[in-house]
Amino acid sequence: MAVRDKETEWLRVQLYRRMTPQQRILIAAQLFEDGVSIVRSSILDQHPDISPEELREQIRQRVLPRGLADRVRAATAKGRQR
Repeated sequence: MAVRDKETEWLRVQLYRRMTPQQRILIAAQLFEDGVSIVRSSILDQHPDISPEELREQIRQRVLPRGLADRVRAATAKGRQR
């Protein structure tokens, strides 16, 4: 995390406190999407010939908590069997 002086940190906190919950959720969602984009680019740099399905799986493994990634994989596999 970047080192901030106390005044800058105080101002940052005040700005966040003035935001609506919706604004804070939008910021968090955008940060998540940016993170997924970075992960996607990293995987594609290392494995340019990866299939779209394997790319999705690799992103899930890197972004989601292990238990959740496993449940998503199982649900996805179950959905494909239908």
